[in-house]
Amino acid sequence: MERHYTPKEAGILLGISVGHLQRLDREGKIKCIRTTGGRRRIPESEIKRILGEKRPHALALYARVSSHEQKQKGDLKRQIETIKANFPIDEYSAVYEITDVSSGLNDKRKGLIQLISLAEEEKISDIVITFKDRLTRFSYNYLEQFFSFLGVKIHVLNYDDKETLEQELVKDLLSIVTSFSGKLYGMRSHKKKRIIEHVKEALKT
Repeated sequence: MERHYTPKEAGILLGISVGHLQRLDREGKIKCIRTTGGRRRIPESEIKRILGEKRPHALALYARVSSHEQKQKGDLKRQIETIKANFPIDEYSAVYEITDVSSGLNDKRKGLIQLISLAEEEKISDIVITFKDRLTRFSYNYLEQFFSFLGVKIHVLNYDDKETLEQELVKDLLSIVTSFSGKLYGMRSHKKKRIIEHVKEALKT
């Protein structure tokens, strides 16, 4: 079921006052529905339509690797080249290239923050990545919904180096195990070290 917003909520999302929104309704420039009590409610689809009209047709290319070693090997550059070879970037009025050298678990990556800022400032309409894990290791659907709400569509090419992705996943899993076992048993405990060694052995199989 589509969500409906109050004039105040819609005004915040659109960056206009409630009075301005009411005037747009009277002029037929925004479609509102009425509750049984006669109050205005603005459908989410209408907010997205207006945000889409305000937003330029601009694209952000996003690529990420976990380590500087991967960057030196050209993995970061290869992702960007893959996107350019497999996505119609010429159709966009502006193209941003954004990269990160960081774990997919890190939600404070400079590139990711820049990507969010571009979306919030209505400077981009689309994002393209080679694989979902490049944007985030977990909770991809939440980010997809977040960008969608801002009027930005994510395009996933599902084209990436499988071996590189597996290596990064192993590193991220070890990072999670290290963090949680350290909290449970202490960062220098023998139990923590044994757990990490067991996990490493299991990942080799």
